[in-house]
Amino acid sequence: MLNGKTIMINEQEIRKSLNQELNRINKQSLETATAVMSADEFVRVLQGEAIFENCSDGILIADARQIIIKINRGFSRICGYTPEEITGKNVSILKSGHHEKLFYDKIIDSLEHDGQWRGEIWNRRKNGEVYLQNILIIAIHGKDKKLESYIAIYGAVIEHIGENSVPRSGIYYDTLTGLPNRILLHERLTFQINHAKRKNQMIAVLLLDLNRFKLINDTLGYAAGDTLLQTVASRLKSCLREVDIVFRLGDDEFAVILEDVSQQQDAARVAKRILSICSLPFQLSEKEIYITLSIGISTYPSDGEVIDEILKNAEAAMLRAKEFGINNYQHYKPAMNSKAFEQLTLEHSLRKAIRENEFIVYYQPLIDLKSGKMIGSEALVRWNSRELGMIQPGQFIPIAEETGLILLLGEFVLRTACQQTRDWQMKYNRPLTISVNLSARQFQQQDLVSTINSAIVNSSLDPQSLDLEITESIGMKNPELTLRTLNELKAMGIRISIDDFGTGYSSLSYLKKFPINTIKIDRSFVSDIHRDPNDAAITRAIIAMAHSLNLKVIAEGVETQEHADFLITQNCELVQGFFYSKPICAEDFEKNFLDKNR
Repeated sequence: MLNGKTIMINEQEIRKSLNQELNRINKQSLETATAVMSADEFVRVLQGEAIFENCSDGILIADARQIIIKINRGFSRICGYTPEEITGKNVSILKSGHHEKLFYDKIIDSLEHDGQWRGEIWNRRKNGEVYLQNILIIAIHGKDKKLESYIAIYGAVIEHIGENSVPRSGIYYDTLTGLPNRILLHERLTFQINHAKRKNQMIAVLLLDLNRFKLINDTLGYAAGDTLLQTVASRLKSCLREVDIVFRLGDDEFAVILEDVSQQQDAARVAKRILSICSLPFQLSEKEIYITLSIGISTYPSDGEVIDEILKNAEAAMLRAKEFGINNYQHYKPAMNSKAFEQLTLEHSLRKAIRENEFIVYYQPLIDLKSGKMIGSEALVRWNSRELGMIQPGQFIPIAEETGLILLLGEFVLRTACQQTRDWQMKYNRPLTISVNLSARQFQQQDLVSTINSAIVNSSLDPQSLDLEITESIGMKNPELTLRTLNELKAMGIRISIDDFGTGYSSLSYLKKFPINTIKIDRSFVSDIHRDPNDAAITRAIIAMAHSLNLKVIAEGVETQEHADFLITQNCELVQGFFYSKPICAEDFEKNFLDKNR
């Protein structure tokens, strides 16, 4: 019986009501009848030829084995089959091939537990055309509660497509890869969780992200990027069992549901298989391309019992995998979510802080080693949060870089530092330089040169007073682009420094081509130069190399007299560090270094 209930009503009244509607507009949907009569009564009504044949909705009756017993004219009109052609065939003859096994399992599950299923199905007509349609399916049971037959009522056609096409509808499927999308992920995960709960089984969800996919789109074009995604989708499906499902969630993100896994290691094996097959080269635009993936794994019920929790934990694991490097997978651990929550809170606060001007520029003096005089400073950003207090750059700079907020933050530091330095030059009538760091994200800006020029013009600062610092790792990522950008900045009169020298992977052939003025020795080499022979040797070599290229040297992290003495013997020109001063606010910088030397 429908929903386990039988509502006793007069069959003649049902016939009369349905016939009145049929005669009026000939468009009566039999769904209304199912809500007011028992299943047995409904079957008896259908045997009346006037009701069965004249209904504009398609009606199909199949036995318990899903063999088609009877269809009406409405069904023939919709699907193209005559009763002689389709009677005795299995209902699978109507399958479009655009639903996976789990979709039909979900229907059977609903029929077993609820007595009916209602939804949208992609079916195939006799001529091969695939179409999307609303369908109601009812399970008919006899008095002994034994399944006797199914009745399917075919409603309005929503959409139809060609024989070999992928459904255009964005409701359930990704049009590029043909994979089910985020909506079906939620639907099928709901079904899987309910099924796993009844069967006391475990399921696993894998979230996958292609690393640096945007670079492929930018360099090879969107057509190549689309081909890559289609090939990745194909490779992912090849790694799975028939019962497992892969989804495309958008852009470069995919998901996999693994049904009935016995232990976490089963999911790990699938993740390893995916990483292995996707590490093989892809042929795009006559080029051989390699990609890397980050995979996060969460399982039901150990990592969550509801959809949102399982997906959130899989995402936390995926982000953790990204932190560990390329081609990595991670199982979810509770600590990941607390870290993700902290980062989310910090990101929210960071956005608010930019709007409410909570950032301050601090200045660390730059000292001429031989004379001991301050000749300029380096601008360093600090965040004085009204809610969280003073936050160190190491906590918020990586998040700002990742979210793109570093662009706003970097421009604020640049403009503030240029204006402050110009104000000091005017007030104290002395030359001063200002060093400003450029992040990797800033250096990729298309309008970087114009942004810098605007800061100089607006502050009236002499370009030769500005020293822009880039790390050597930034310079080596795209040497040709770096060279082009640095030449533009150099033509403006701006000075260029390579920061943290010795910590990256430098190419000396490119280094000698870069129009740089200064090399900054990283503090990691300076801190132990007085007691570690290796650090002392590296520092000597860097200074000697720089001087041979006619470059000046700045040593960072000078904290003791011993550090200063060693660097003097090596003819290092400039130093900065806590031995002279930690970074301080503009007011203290004036007081300690400008007012005293008037």
